[in-house]
Amino acid sequence: MCRVSDATVKRWEDAGFLKSERTNGGHRRFRAEEVARFQRENNIGIKRCHGDDSIIKVNLLRRNGKISSDSKIFPALLYGCEAEAANLLIGEYLQQKTPAEIFDKFICPAMREIGELWAKGKITVAEEHLATLTAANAVHKLRTVLPVPASSGNLVICCAVEGDFHQFPTFLSQIIFENEGWEVMNFGANTPLDCLIKEILKHQPNGLCISATFIEDIAQFSEDYKKLLKRIEKVKTSVIIGGKAFETQANRKLFPNAEFVKTFFELAKLSRKIISNK
Repeated sequence: MCRVSDATVKRWEDAGFLKSERTNGGHRRFRAEEVARFQRENNIGIKRCHGDDSIIKVNLLRRNGKISSDSKIFPALLYGCEAEAANLLIGEYLQQKTPAEIFDKFICPAMREIGELWAKGKITVAEEHLATLTAANAVHKLRTVLPVPASSGNLVICCAVEGDFHQFPTFLSQIIFENEGWEVMNFGANTPLDCLIKEILKHQPNGLCISATFIEDIAQFSEDYKKLLKRIEKVKTSVIIGGKAFETQANRKLFPNAEFVKTFFELAKLSRKIISNK
């Protein structure tokens, strides 16, 4: 990662520049967030180029007329280049980008483009699945280098609505909240509202973050949502909604007492606002 010998790393550790822990066998173990801090502060080993492999592949596709993307991460996701995608995300973090900025600038546009290609029949559902899983694994690797902030004492429940099988947005939301000091319970995709009510009453969360890419019967879901609000009114939970299904003003009006966020930057900002108003 730092492009130096192991002897150099040991000297850094001996000098106190880079902190490590010792295993039972006496070996040095360096936490990912500590390495990221050291690289960031000393500008050491930060990649400027993310490999030739994606360049070869993207040029081949352009010659075939299949894609015309300028996204740096797009080809890595489309071809399942997990390490390359993770290196790009971690590199951006080392350049002082927040997780919200990384998601909004790289992950969301690339995944939106991949979804549009699938909708037009230019890539298969298998390729779309590969890209999504590659993105999720790359983000997971980014998550391992993020420092753990001090706990705010707040708890949030994240989920996608029943019938929505997109789990990735809930995972991205989880990371945003974690980075702001929240404890997170992520129920993932396809979460029925009646089960959600039980969990809210049980755990008394400060926030509820609902993602929806598609809602089959939005009028019925709105009625069920209002029943949920009535059942949990004593919990004083802040409700946050996001996703394509909530993008129109008409749809958002169907969900009273909910804050709509369009970007992960907005989600991070709102999470901090909730903490300050607690």
